[in-house]
Amino acid sequence: MFHTIFYVPLYNALIWLTTLSGGSLGLAVIGLTLLVKLILSPLSYRSIVSQVEQKRLQPLVEELKKKYPDQKEQSQKLMELYKEHKTNPFAGCLLILLQLPVIIALYRVFLSGAAVVPADLYSFVHAPAIVHAMFLGINMSSRNLILAILAGISQFLQMQWSPAMRNAPGAKAVRSEDMGTNMAASMTQSMKYTMPIMIAVFGYAVPGAVTLYWIVSNIFMILQERYVENRMAKKAKNNVVVIKA
Repeated sequence: MFHTIFYVPLYNALIWLTTLSGGSLGLAVIGLTLLVKLILSPLSYRSIVSQVEQKRLQPLVEELKKKYPDQKEQSQKLMELYKEHKTNPFAGCLLILLQLPVIIALYRVFLSGAAVVPADLYSFVHAPAIVHAMFLGINMSSRNLILAILAGISQFLQMQWSPAMRNAPGAKAVRSEDMGTNMAASMTQSMKYTMPIMIAVFGYAVPGAVTLYWIVSNIFMILQERYVENRMAKKAKNNVVVIKA
């Protein structure tokens, strides 16, 4: 089922884009990445909006934590706050879960390097006469250190500029009596640096096509996040919103 629903459509899209681009695997990877991100953009849009709203509500969240030390009552009040302001704190997790099958399928597709498998081709998709693995002087079918470093850098920038991570205080800066709050702040800070390193190491262990996908995906997310935040800022100027605890 996974092979039929996820892998085969993405594989055919890569083959079609490779043919459309004159056999350029690099251009096909960029095209497929943008296509997938555009299809998933409504989900990621909602996730970004939720992140921005949660950032805006953070002062109220801290007040509620101080006002209601009991964990059960505190959780109830927090959910009431999120519900009042129509914010889903689990939107980001939901997006990741929904994207996971697509990411796995894309990984398998890019590993194939546009190698033609007649059994997986749709009748209306024709295999390219030739596939050019070289793109901008880099072999997309082999691992590449430059692409791996760029993947790590793009991941760092995406996380650094994301609404959830931007200006997030460290554990020392928070100085909260709540151990959970301190732990969350510490993990947030550490992820800014450990995640890009992990992506860079992973990017060097896989073919360049997979690493290029990650780079383009991060750039797309950075631009989408900026677009959503700017749009929300303009909307806020036109509609004065008063937040009540």
